[in-house]
Amino acid sequence: MRVSIIIPVYNSEKYLQKCIDSVLEQSYSDIEIIAVNDGSTDFSLSILKQYGKRIIIIDKTNGGTASAINAGINIMTGDWFKWLSDDDILEKDAISDLINTARSYEDYSNYIFYSNQNLIDKDGKIIGKVIESNYNDLTHFQQGVILLDKHFGNPNSSLMHKSIFKKCGLLNEKIGYYEDHEFWLRSVLLYNCKLILIPKITLRYRIHSDSLSSNKLIFRFEKHNEIRTLILSKLSNEKREQFLSALKNYKNTLPFKIRARSYVRDFLINNIPKNVFYKILYCYLKIKNKFILSN
Repeated sequence: MRVSIIIPVYNSEKYLQKCIDSVLEQSYSDIEIIAVNDGSTDFSLSILKQYGKRIIIIDKTNGGTASAINAGINIMTGDWFKWLSDDDILEKDAISDLINTARSYEDYSNYIFYSNQNLIDKDGKIIGKVIESNYNDLTHFQQGVILLDKHFGNPNSSLMHKSIFKKCGLLNEKIGYYEDHEFWLRSVLLYNCKLILIPKITLRYRIHSDSLSSNKLIFRFEKHNEIRTLILSKLSNEKREQFLSALKNYKNTLPFKIRARSYVRDFLINNIPKNVFYKILYCYLKIKNKFILSN
């Protein structure tokens, strides 16, 4: 079965070659590479053209990650879809590890598969790893409750059968950011899909100053609330209340440290001006990210 790997590309000349080379060097051979140049202003497009017929290039005006991914999905010929960011690197057996497990599930359109990851710095050095939470034994409703509270499953480690897009639709281009979380929530809450962890490391996920910028993480926080409200609004009143009630109960089961942090955050949001809250959050994230980048 062919796997179509779609790489949204935007001003990534520093990391792009290693990303594409990692796909070309996969142990799994039936792969289609679609690189979508999303209006880059650096030398990214020139780097892509050096690969000739080994990759398919879509050159478009800048429209954001969701529009780039959708452009690739619309022309892909593979049976399976793989998302890969232009600064990340696939482990050599990544596609083999993902596809071998995914193919063991009969109803492809009901699942989003994801895996663990190594963390690398701007120079490609491994600085840690992410062992994802395993919620495979939970129902789609239980997974939906967790997704309402937090996102799990790195989209760059994910694999999906193309039929899921016919069932759930393409990525939402109006969201503007965090489109993977919107797609996860929509697929699970509205279309009864499940996320399945494949407990292998398939990705080297790059952590650098831009990906950890405080502005991006603050925007991500805002988008989570916006997306949650959007998806819940599409449910019936009865179903929405079921999810909200279950979410409240789920939060009460979390460790005290996490509950306390959420309580302080919600108190600040509801009791101080928004611009003051985001200044506090900005300072917190700045300190936290300096620690991550130095370790």
